[in-house]
Amino acid sequence: MDASVGEPFLLASYAVPQRLQNSRTAKESPRASIFATHGKTASGSSDGYVTVSAQGDGVHVLDLSTLHPIISHTLGPSTSFACPSVSLSIQEGQQNVFATYSAIASSAEVTSEDCGRTIWLWRENLSSTLGDRPSQKKRAVTIPHPISEIYPCNDLSPRLLVMSPAGDITVLDANLKIQTIVIPPPDSVSLLQSFIFHRGSASFLPESLGSTSVVLLEHSEDAKTRIRIVAFTSDAEGREIGSSRIPVKPDEIICASCSSSGFLSILTRKGSWSSFQIETKPGLSVYPAAQPLELKSLSFIGKSLEASVVALNTSLVLLAAVTSSPRNVVLLLWDLQYSVLLASHVLSIPSTLSHLSEFSITLSLLETTSRQAILILSPPTADAPAKSATRSSILVVPLGVPSMSSISNAMGRALSGAQWLVQPSANDALGPARVKVLTAIQTAMANGEAQAAEKAFETRTSLPAFTSLMQRCVPLGHSFVRGILVAVLLPAKPSSAPYSSALVRFLLERRVVSASMIEGGLLAALKLRGDWNAIELCTTTVVDLAEADLMSILQFVAEHSRKIVVDDSMDVDPPALGAVPKLPAFLNACVLYQTAPSMLRAAIHQHLTQPEDLVAVLEVLDKWMLAWRGAEVIALPSKKSVVKNEHGIIVLKDGWQKKDDALPPLINVLFFLQAILDASFLALLQHAPAHRVLRKVLSRIEPEIQLTEQVELLRGPLELFARAQARALRDGKEGPKEASDWRQRRRMAHERSAMAVGGLYQLDELLL
Repeated sequence: MDASVGEPFLLASYAVPQRLQNSRTAKESPRASIFATHGKTASGSSDGYVTVSAQGDGVHVLDLSTLHPIISHTLGPSTSFACPSVSLSIQEGQQNVFATYSAIASSAEVTSEDCGRTIWLWRENLSSTLGDRPSQKKRAVTIPHPISEIYPCNDLSPRLLVMSPAGDITVLDANLKIQTIVIPPPDSVSLLQSFIFHRGSASFLPESLGSTSVVLLEHSEDAKTRIRIVAFTSDAEGREIGSSRIPVKPDEIICASCSSSGFLSILTRKGSWSSFQIETKPGLSVYPAAQPLELKSLSFIGKSLEASVVALNTSLVLLAAVTSSPRNVVLLLWDLQYSVLLASHVLSIPSTLSHLSEFSITLSLLETTSRQAILILSPPTADAPAKSATRSSILVVPLGVPSMSSISNAMGRALSGAQWLVQPSANDALGPARVKVLTAIQTAMANGEAQAAEKAFETRTSLPAFTSLMQRCVPLGHSFVRGILVAVLLPAKPSSAPYSSALVRFLLERRVVSASMIEGGLLAALKLRGDWNAIELCTTTVVDLAEADLMSILQFVAEHSRKIVVDDSMDVDPPALGAVPKLPAFLNACVLYQTAPSMLRAAIHQHLTQPEDLVAVLEVLDKWMLAWRGAEVIALPSKKSVVKNEHGIIVLKDGWQKKDDALPPLINVLFFLQAILDASFLALLQHAPAHRVLRKVLSRIEPEIQLTEQVELLRGPLELFARAQARALRDGKEGPKEASDWRQRRRMAHERSAMAVGGLYQLDELLL
């Protein structure tokens, strides 16, 4: 699915009461004029419902499918809320009961001592008609600590998790009876943000932890940001799983998000957006998952204004903020793992808020489903002018979200988020530790001292500053690796210039080298230095080698091989640094390298222009095909070759079939052979010595074609078993999926019929 952010539409709008507008005390005037939470119904609407807490108004439950209110509790202008209200959809027999819970910050019915610690409960049966619904008095309970957040839990038994600003967690049953209280550690100062996950909903949390787990982002006593995880069993017993420090200052954090895969993102007032991965096996550990993003052009950066982020899935995060100039609300869908912007949408500030002279706005994002999110726009009640036109808005944002983060979705989008990102300078991208290493290497190579460059690299990378850098998620950056390669290879210098093969091999073995780092081509630069070991290593560690560069080297090797006597065409032993490899060795690497058919044909046509070189390559390919004709074909693996995987599914062992490193797979050989014939067949026909090898190649291929035609008849009957194995592997990993409807079953029956499946494998279904 392509990522997209659609045009938001209005779900509801509420006025800011005059009493709250005129109030200037923090106790009487909450920070936001409106709150909202999303929940799922036990039955009925698939989109769920939104519980709205409008300050000075009341609590309203809206159905997202019909966009109409289903429950309303009007409380009057004297009532305000300490945090968003929540609702629980409880199925009691045939009745659908809604329980709504609100934390009261101020009310004429609540004493000043109990304000901020009182929860009101309403229960309403939605299965009955409006006229038959009995009026029920609200129930109230006061808990020992102030309330900053309420989370509903309906996984095993209906209950609530109530958070305090200091990090206390109180567990209440559906009737507001206190079950347990978990007190934070003594060094905990305040709770910054919390996230709740139920059993099986988070892949980074083992199911053995309990029915519900809470991830707490805290401000600790040592002025550090700490993450804690507390798990609760079905009996409401809570225990701490562990804690870990995060290198972000707590007083700079604006908001954070945490996905079900444990991908944590933290946004700071300076515009820095950091990403971390949470793991709980073994113990709790948090490590950087990607390089931080440095945002720009957003009004919250460097100010006290607000922004909001919500995790969608894996590393996909939706950001809502206000642009600096012109002032608009922008929605940005990022894939933080690859630091790319997948989709965006800019909307004008609603007219109910645009009249504010010094614009400040409270933004809040809620994830509802993979198809939409909720955006709340409201003025801070203490700053809102006493005008009837000032209103808060709840918007529904349509989303198109991929099922998970993937490199295919990120490809080609590197520049899509450029207008929102600060572009670092070369030294900023490297960092001080890398700059010192690179400067030492450049100085040594400029003086013609290759060994001094190697010693400088080895010495400086063992320093504590660089060692800590190497332990991060991205130990070597693109600019740093490119700087070392340019300093060592010196592409503009003659072949007699000093060269360090040890540094190049170190970078290649770490798989951090890209072919585009060297102007004129990496392979051409290594060929100039005569480092053939590094060239062969490139074919297994560099993923973006151009087909033209490979064929240029292959042409040189083929021409060189015709001038020497090759004793063993199957020999693939690595040559010395200055020795050109034998043709079978390098051709093996070219055959195994992943290439595009069209680009490979063009490269062969461009570089392998001499028929003698083509004949030398065809001779090696012919010997490989002859060796494959004599190889044993294992149609049915032995019992010793199969094993049960971690999900209990029978699979083949890794390496169950013996491989010959000197003999590339037959499918790769045929693929390369086809590319040569397509690109150079006319040139080979005009070269008489090539006729002999062409006839030999034809004699090898014809039996394979006949065997393929005979085996093709088994595709239909065996396809069912292949699909069953693939389904078993998928269900073992992801769990069995729900049964498909009758349309899918009928389509599957047509597919099986088209595959000519008959006899014992035929299944007929009659639909009346």
